[in-house]
Amino acid sequence: MDSPYQGSADVHVLPTNLALPGVGVLPINAYLVMAEEPVLIDSGVAIDGDEFMDAVSSIVDLEQLRWVWLTHDDADHTGSIQRIMEAAPNATLVTHAFAALRMSTWWPVPLDRVHAIRPGDDIHVGDRTLTSVSPPLFDNPMSMGVLDRSSGALFTVDAFGAILEEATQDAADVAPEALAGGMIGWATSDSPWVHLSDPAEFGQVLDRVRRIQPRHIFSSHLPAASGTSLEEFLRVLEQVPTAERFVPPDSEQFAEMIKTMAELQRAGEQVPGTGRSDAEEDQAGTGSAVPSPRRVDTERRAEQTSAP
Repeated sequence: MDSPYQGSADVHVLPTNLALPGVGVLPINAYLVMAEEPVLIDSGVAIDGDEFMDAVSSIVDLEQLRWVWLTHDDADHTGSIQRIMEAAPNATLVTHAFAALRMSTWWPVPLDRVHAIRPGDDIHVGDRTLTSVSPPLFDNPMSMGVLDRSSGALFTVDAFGAILEEATQDAADVAPEALAGGMIGWATSDSPWVHLSDPAEFGQVLDRVRRIQPRHIFSSHLPAASGTSLEEFLRVLEQVPTAERFVPPDSEQFAEMIKTMAELQRAGEQVPGTGRSDAEEDQAGTGSAVPSPRRVDTERRAEQTSAP
């Protein structure tokens, strides 16, 4: 886990920046909203459990945490959810009803502490009201974004995420071309259904986001961004339905990624665990940087086409 930082006057970002060899860095963010009744949005990744709990408790007394808003039940959002709910006895879990039921198959969800929500529902957290909104892109149909009208903060779940060249705390630090490429790459891999959508209808979905006019944009997979970036972000997403489709790594490419991950782990980088012993990692060697799966696939097709 990386060091928490302040995304706005009353929003703390709890980030992990996951190195993806040959691809880039994927931000994974949870958020703590310092309302009169504090709200934790998502709970990080499981491998960061101890650090995540320390980070949250360094900002707010877990006895005082009143709300845990789980945007959806994917692994990169639920990492410490059970620990948080056990350590914060006064917290209510806000999430999609089916997300709560599905999670109950792998941890004992206190269903009597769940407040099920749908798009448009409001949660009153003392000094403000949070509204549930549907993100324009998602990989899980149970995804529920958050709009804080008092501060103008819009939490967009996976939408507006991007694979970056390096970690940063401000999306404005990323060059526009790199940001657009990373955002399209993330959207096509995370929300492949968008290729089946009608561009005009998808444009109407984006228009609904445009009308919100947020002052702050907090994506689960992008550094904190100013609301002034909204139009730029929407122009990028408009391209996604007709963008080149994402091609995942094949077995050979994945093996090369694992070799590189082992080397990065030895160097102290934050990468997914390889599951290999030190001896196995030493035998694997240093590995090499892996080009993006889409580029490799394109190169291979070109070689096959040119072969006699």
